[in-house]
Amino acid sequence: MNPDKNKINNDTKNKENEKEDVFEQEFLSTPQLVWRIIKKHKLGVISMWVLAILYFFAIFADFFSPMDPYKNHIEYRFMHSTKMHSTNLITGEKTKRYVNLYTLERDPVTRKGTFVEATHFDKLKAINSDNGKEETYQLGKYSETFNSTITEMYFNYYIVNKAVTKDGQEILLDKKSVNDQILLPISLFEKDKQATAPVRDKDGFLKPNFSNFLTGNEVLYKEDKRDIAIDEAKSNWKYGSKIKDKDIVKINKYFKLDYIYVGTDNFDEVDIYPADIQGVTFKRYDVKFFIKSWDYKLLGFIPTNVHFIGVEKTKLPSLKDYISNDGIFYLWGADKFGRDMLSRLLYGSRVSLSIGFVGILITFTIGLFFGGAAGYYGGWVDEGLMRFTEILMSLPSFYLLIALGALLPGDLSPALRYMLIIVILSFISWPGMARVIRGMTLGMKSSEFIEAAVALGYPGRRIIWKHMIPNTMTYIIVSATMAIPSYIIGEASLSFLGLGITEPSSSWGLMLSQAQSLEALTNYPWLLIPGLLIFITALSFNLFGDALRDALDPRALGH
Repeated sequence: MNPDKNKINNDTKNKENEKEDVFEQEFLSTPQLVWRIIKKHKLGVISMWVLAILYFFAIFADFFSPMDPYKNHIEYRFMHSTKMHSTNLITGEKTKRYVNLYTLERDPVTRKGTFVEATHFDKLKAINSDNGKEETYQLGKYSETFNSTITEMYFNYYIVNKAVTKDGQEILLDKKSVNDQILLPISLFEKDKQATAPVRDKDGFLKPNFSNFLTGNEVLYKEDKRDIAIDEAKSNWKYGSKIKDKDIVKINKYFKLDYIYVGTDNFDEVDIYPADIQGVTFKRYDVKFFIKSWDYKLLGFIPTNVHFIGVEKTKLPSLKDYISNDGIFYLWGADKFGRDMLSRLLYGSRVSLSIGFVGILITFTIGLFFGGAAGYYGGWVDEGLMRFTEILMSLPSFYLLIALGALLPGDLSPALRYMLIIVILSFISWPGMARVIRGMTLGMKSSEFIEAAVALGYPGRRIIWKHMIPNTMTYIIVSATMAIPSYIIGEASLSFLGLGITEPSSSWGLMLSQAQSLEALTNYPWLLIPGLLIFITALSFNLFGDALRDALDPRALGH
């Protein structure tokens, strides 16, 4: 390519850029110029929108929280995220999006717990053995037979373990009765489909003949081919002698229904046996938008119970979930108390994201006051204040932070502890700000407009706050934006070490403290989400601060 042609093109582009700069400086206001410069900083714009979204969710955390962040569901401790389905797992029918409840199963050998999807009946149609009539029982609904509300449906069944030899022979190991179970693993019905597909009657009930379990037959639930499971069975003191010398290839686990217990709030009861079951419907917890759930105050003063997304609460009173008004819906898993991680993150963002702004306000107020006074008055005022700031700056900030955090009493209310943490963070941050403001004030003391103000007899306090401080606003705005991440990380550090926000309140640092063990890191990776949010927030503030610094540069604004 011709070098002269390239030079001409570059000169043309430079002239166009110069004309554009002149146009911007001549005809655009300062806010318009600042916005045009920020828009050229792509990462800064992205960071600005990320921060805007985070603060939006923090403000409306109550509305967007699918579950009550303070309600413990200990039976769901460390549960993974809830699976959503749009196909009925039992019948294969297309449905609205829904979720199931979960039950904890433990490996018979390792004792490791695993959450599996579980279900229960919504309606049960059966022959009442007491009067020989066909009746319908529905959870949470009034029953004319009992003149009371159906509150309980318990499953009573047998678990049968059998060893299978290489030639296919099954050897009974043991048979134990399991009573008063509220939930059944849904895979029990997924695997238990006979040759005919599930058929509904005119009332929408599934006829029981689609399931061996409902008709009282044994259903194969699990096959365990692990050597450790086979060895465990052979060494069992109860039945190990039966199979010790056999060539066992797997251990089969069967379920067999005994009867279903139906109870009411008046303590009436009836036992339904497999031969009496005429039809069933399974409870489905539909995912709904703008659902009515637990109570809260929107923006702190508008009482409501409407939430953006969620599911209805369970009608099973024997579950501890019944005492809360929220449904079981873990989008991002649960913590060690069975509380919803997403709801806790949204509530925790209020602390983690607000602590920076409040802390900066206190820090800059102190820094501006002491720095402005030291720079303007000089003399012993300057010497005394600067020596004091140097003493504070000589102390390792992190260890000073820990020492001050350790002084907080353990019985403080969450609100008071929050304010004291802000004071601690501000206390260790203001000396640096004061020294910078002092330097800028010293530079402005010899300026003509300051000398004119002195000549007019203005008091020093007015000169500092009305003339000097406003001329440092560009630095203050940029510095504040860049300093906010240090407050967020400082609070997270204190809470992570147990010296900051305490239970049952929530902050990202406190939530991250649950991920300290190797077990949590390997088995419950969702506990690291608060750390990811801290990283994203700190990075976004730094990138947006860079863009703001470029935009407020006097040379960029043509000043």
